[in-house]
Amino acid sequence: MSPIRRVHYGDDNNNSGSGNTMNTRTGGNRTSGANSPIQLGPPVPAPPVPPQPAPVQPAPEAGSGADAGPGGGRPSAPGRTRRVFVVYGRDEQVRREMFELLRRLDLRPLEWEDLVRATGQASPFLGDVVAHAPSQAQAALVLLTPDDVAHLHPRLAGPNEPEYEREPTGQPRQNVLIELGMVLMAYPERTLIVEVGALRPAADTAGRNVIRFDGSEAALGKIVQRLKQAGCEVDDTGSDWRQTWPFRHLDAYDRTP
Repeated sequence: MSPIRRVHYGDDNNNSGSGNTMNTRTGGNRTSGANSPIQLGPPVPAPPVPPQPAPVQPAPEAGSGADAGPGGGRPSAPGRTRRVFVVYGRDEQVRREMFELLRRLDLRPLEWEDLVRATGQASPFLGDVVAHAPSQAQAALVLLTPDDVAHLHPRLAGPNEPEYEREPTGQPRQNVLIELGMVLMAYPERTLIVEVGALRPAADTAGRNVIRFDGSEAALGKIVQRLKQAGCEVDDTGSDWRQTWPFRHLDAYDRTP
């Protein structure tokens, strides 16, 4: 056991006066006194702080952000502003020349099967295909050509029916008219309607600014302007798209029943 040494604290000039006395044990760890802390053992470590979970960021709302489709719908496909969904019937000549016109404007025409594949379904409902159209194509181009022949049934005719109700008249295919109505519901402000040839009036186009296409440079210019208004990235810097000769002899111009 270590010996105890007495230490006296007093006045600097009088070491024998009354002062504070501290007992200390030499050679050990334990001390006592008014000015000395007593260490009873090693300090107790503080309990560890559990890690805080990272703050959860709210998920973006469906259809929000740069990838959202028009109107806040499905996310848009890359390159959408250069894609045009084309609705057409049986007139292969008109379809071919219109597709070439779009390509000369650096646009990519999409057909029905392109949109079917985009749904990811083997047999999608017609409405599902059209509902995907705004996210896949910037605009819709509907070609109305006289593919069918129709008139009002004579038993239903009134006394003052117009000629197109009494006489056989060319009209678009039924599926084209159905798809026209659906794309007008999907994105009416970005749907172009182009009529080629003599047609029965369609209720879906009444009051709309339809392009009566005759193959002229003015008619081509209207299509280009409408595509731009629809938000398509049209490249009309060249002059190839102004060529009218591919449209001079379309059969639809003078096709009659």
